[in-house]
Amino acid sequence: MNNDELDLDFRLLRLFLTIYDQGSVTVAAVTLGVGQPTVSHGLERLRQIVGDPLFVRAGRGITPTAHAHDMAPRIRRLMEDMRSLTRIGQFDPHNPQHSLHCTIGANDYEAAVVLSALFARAQSLAADITFKIRPVRSKQDMIGKLRDGKMDMAITVDYGGDASDIVQRSLFDENVQCYFDPRFHPEPPDTLDRYCAASHARVVFDEDEGSAIDAELEKQGRSRRTVLQVATFDNLPRLIAGTRVIATLPIRLADSVMAGYAVCHCPVALPSYRFCQSWHVRNAASHSHQWLRDEIFRISRAIDGAKHKV
Repeated sequence: MNNDELDLDFRLLRLFLTIYDQGSVTVAAVTLGVGQPTVSHGLERLRQIVGDPLFVRAGRGITPTAHAHDMAPRIRRLMEDMRSLTRIGQFDPHNPQHSLHCTIGANDYEAAVVLSALFARAQSLAADITFKIRPVRSKQDMIGKLRDGKMDMAITVDYGGDASDIVQRSLFDENVQCYFDPRFHPEPPDTLDRYCAASHARVVFDEDEGSAIDAELEKQGRSRRTVLQVATFDNLPRLIAGTRVIATLPIRLADSVMAGYAVCHCPVALPSYRFCQSWHVRNAASHSHQWLRDEIFRISRAIDGAKHKV
C-alpha cells in the first residue's frame, strides 16, 4: 500500500497524542470512547504513513520512540492551528498583541466628519490599528471593491441596499446649506431669486453630473449658473475664497472643510439624505471588523446627537 503525508488527518493525529499522553493503547481507547481494535488499527496506519514504530514495548507498557518524541510537540501545534480554523479570533483594542488593518472606502466628507474622530480613537488604543482610505466614485465602484477585497468597508451616501452580498447599516442623515464669503455678498443667497442669480460651485464625484438641486429648480422653472466643478470638497474652499461664488454643501462641513465661511439655509427645499456603512458578508463575523463597525456607528450617533442639540 502506498502511503504519504496527505493520508494524515485530524483523527489520526489526535489518536497519536492520546496514546502519547496516556502511555497505553487501552487507556487511549477509553479516553477516545472507541474500541481498542480501532485504536490499534489507527496506530498501525500511522506507523505505515510515518515509517516508524512510534511506540514500542517497555515492560508491561509502551514507550514512545525518539521519532515520536520529536513529533509530539509539532503535532500539538499543528492541531491547535487546525482548531483555530473553526474559531473566530477575538479582538481586544486594548491588547497590544492584537491588530486590525482595514481599507475603508470614503471621500473627503466622510473623512472630515467621521474618520477624523475614528482615527483619533484608534490612536488612543494599544492594539496595532492601521487604516487605508480609498475614494468611492460610484455605487458600482464601491460594490466592486468590497466584493474583490480592495475595500473592507465603505462609508458613503446610501446608494440603496440592492446587492444581496453587501450589508448596510444606517449612520445618520444629512442636508445642505449655502456657504459664501460675506465680504462679497452684502445679502445672503437665502431667497430663490438671489440664489439663482449667484454663480455656483459644485462637487461631482463621478461621471453622473446630475444634481438634485438642479432637478428641483427645473421643476420650478428656474436654473442656476455653475462656474466651477471639482471632484473633492477639500479643493473647493480655496478656490472660491475671495469670490462671489457660492457652494451648496453638507451642513456638517461648516466646522471642518468650510470653516470660516458664512452660511445660510438653502432656498431650494430638498429632502435629507442618509449616510451608511457597507461591508461584504465575508467580513460579517470578524470580531475586529465588528468592533470597527460599532465604533463608526457610535461616533456617528454622537455626531447625529450633536446636530439635534444645536
